Amino acid sequence: MIEETRLHLLESTAGLWIYSCCYCNVTPGERDWTFYGYKCAACGNKNLRFIHVLRYEDHTRRDITVGVECAELLVRLEDEQLPRLAENETARKEKWRRRYGNFGFCRTTPEDLGNRGKL
Repeated sequence: MIEETRLHLLESTAGLWIYSCCYCNVTPGERDWTFYGYKCAACGNKNLRFIHVLRYEDHTRRDITVGVECAELLVRLEDEQLPRLAENETARKEKWRRRYGNFGFCRTTPEDLGNRGKL
């Protein structure tokens, strides 16, 4: 019931969230990300590999972490392509880190996408 209420409240704020970033944690092993327990604040999905951070439009310190589908629904209309682009760029960075054994966090912001010419 709590998850259902939370999703309903977030749906009423769709289009009022600003996209901040996408990140993942790269650790040794192929599928270690399944054990981190990241959870979508909107739908409650617990099987997240990439985390998307959204900030509420009134610029309060109210951030939420969601999956890509929920991020696409909640961000402003002009930013709806950002979550998918950022996730693809973060996946590229993750692949590079795994290949060279450079473990840690991969993070992609809208500014990173702009610098790489993807916006």
